[in-house]
Amino acid sequence: MFLKSKFFIVSIITAFFFSSCSSVDDTTLIFDETVMQRVVSDGTSHIIYAGQFINVGNVTANAEGENLLVTFTITESDWELTEAQLWVGTTPDGYPQTKKGSPKIGNFPFNAGDITGAVTYSFLVPLSSLGITNTETCEAFTLYFMAHCSVQRLDENGNVIQTETGWAGTERVLDRGSWATRFSMTFTCENDDDDDQGSCETAFAYGNTCFLSIDLNNDGRGDFNRWGWSIGPLSEGTTTHDIYAGAGQCDTNKGTFVGTLTLTYEGGNLKASYQMISGFTMSETHLYAGNDLLAKDVKGDYTVAPGQYGNLHELSASTSDSYTLSGLSGDIYVVAHAVVCGF
Repeated sequence: MFLKSKFFIVSIITAFFFSSCSSVDDTTLIFDETVMQRVVSDGTSHIIYAGQFINVGNVTANAEGENLLVTFTITESDWELTEAQLWVGTTPDGYPQTKKGSPKIGNFPFNAGDITGAVTYSFLVPLSSLGITNTETCEAFTLYFMAHCSVQRLDENGNVIQTETGWAGTERVLDRGSWATRFSMTFTCENDDDDDQGSCETAFAYGNTCFLSIDLNNDGRGDFNRWGWSIGPLSEGTTTHDIYAGAGQCDTNKGTFVGTLTLTYEGGNLKASYQMISGFTMSETHLYAGNDLLAKDVKGDYTVAPGQYGNLHELSASTSDSYTLSGLSGDIYVVAHAVVCGF
C-alpha cells in the first residue's frame, strides 16, 4: 500500500468565537489537570464508515480537565483524510440542519479545511463552550456527536482511485434521505485525589508478527500503518508475553515494559490474563483470538483496529484483567491490546 505521512492538527473553539487551526505534536499536548475534578469518557471508539459500508477508521472522544479532544483516525493504510467536520452538543437534534432535518455540514462549528494526506486529526473543545463546567458537584453527562469527513483511497503509486464521504457512528439521523449518522458518549467526573492514573499510552502484548510487516496481498508492501503484534500460532499450553506501551514501529527499545500477558489454551478454551507491574494501571483492554492471523471487521476484511477485536473490557485503574474464551480449535493467534496509565 502507498505509504502516507502523518500529521496532527488541532482546532480550538472558545465560547465567543472560532479560532484557526494550528499544528501541534500529539506527544506534547498537555491538559490542565489542576481542577478538582477530571472528566473522563466511557472510552468507546466509533467506526468511520466511508460510503456507508467501508470501515476506514474511527473517532474517539476523551476529556481531561476542562477540554474535550475528538480525534479522527484512519486505520486502513491505503486511505487518508481530505476534510473533517464536527458538531458536538448536549441534545441529539441541536446540530445545524435544514427544515427536513438533514445536517448542514458547512455550518458545523469545527471544520478542518483541506487536510489532504492526514491520517489523524483532532479538534480540541473547551467543555465550557458546551455549557459544562468542572466543579466539585460535577455529575455524569452525555454528549452527542456528528463527525463527518471526506476520504480518498490511493494506489501503490499514490494516485487517487476512490473518494468517499464518511460518518462516524451507527445511529441514523433520518429514516430517509441523508445517511448521516451520530453517536453519543457518557462522561463522568472523578476526583483526582482518589484516582490519579496519570497519562495513558496504547500497549500491546509482544508477539512474533509485527503489524507493520504483514503483507496479506503479497505486493511487497505492508498492509497496515499501526504498530502492534500478533501472537502465534499457538498450540495448547501456557505462554507468557511481555506487554509494551508506546513501542512505535514495534521497537521495544522505544517503548516501556508495563506488564505481562499469560495465555493458557486447553481443550478449546483460552484464558488470557493481563497483569501490570507496579506503577501502571489499565483503563481498557481489547482481545482477539482465532485461527486467522488478525481479527476481521464487519466487512470481513482483516483489521488491526482494537475496537474490532470482538472482546472489550472498560476498566477503572485496574492492575489486572482476564478473558475466558471458548469454542476455539486448532492452532490460534492472539492480539492483546490495552490502554495503560501511569506515565
